[in-house]
Amino acid sequence: MAAQEGGLDRALSVKYSRAMRLAEVESKQDPESEPYRSKYAARELLKELKAALGPRDDEPLQAGDWLQKAAVLELQLGLNHTETEELSAGEEHLAKCIQILEPFRLSPGAVSVFLQAENQLGILWAGLEEMEKAQTYLEDAESLYKQYTKEVKSSFDGRWMLIINMSGLVNAVTTEWGHCSVQ
Repeated sequence: MAAQEGGLDRALSVKYSRAMRLAEVESKQDPESEPYRSKYAARELLKELKAALGPRDDEPLQAGDWLQKAAVLELQLGLNHTETEELSAGEEHLAKCIQILEPFRLSPGAVSVFLQAENQLGILWAGLEEMEKAQTYLEDAESLYKQYTKEVKSSFDGRWMLIINMSGLVNAVTTEWGHCSVQ
C-alpha cells in the first residue's frame, strides 16, 4: 500500500511540475493569437491535481499534508486566474488559500504560502482601485512577516529558513553545524 501511495505522490509531483513549467516557462512562447494557451493547460492540470487530492483524511499527519497541498493548489489556481485576467475567480482561489491556512499562518510550512496569497490579494485589489482592501491585505502580510521573523529569530536563533521542495510545497529547514533536517 505504501509503495502505491509513493507512486501516486510521484505521479502527482510530476503533474505539478508540468503545470508549473507550462505556467512559468512555456507560456512565454505562446503565440499572440493564443496568449494564455499554456496557462489554460496549466490550469487544467492544477484542477486535476485538486480533484486527485480529494477530501481530507481524518488522520492528523495526513490532514496537515492535505491542508498544505490544498492551499498550494488554491494559491496556484488563484495566480493562474489573475494572470489570465479572470480576477473574480483568482480572488476566490486566493481567499480559499488564506482560509485553509489561517489557523496555521505562523507555522514554518504555511507562512510563505499565506504571505504570497495575501500579497497577491493586495495587488489584485490595488489593480481594481480598491485601495482600502489592498492596503488591508498588504499591511496584514507585512505584520505577519514581522511577527514571524521576530519569532523565528528569538525561538530558533535564526537557524530556520523556508524552502520549496520539488512538489512545490513549503518546508522548513534548520541548519546547525553544517547539518540540515527537514521539518
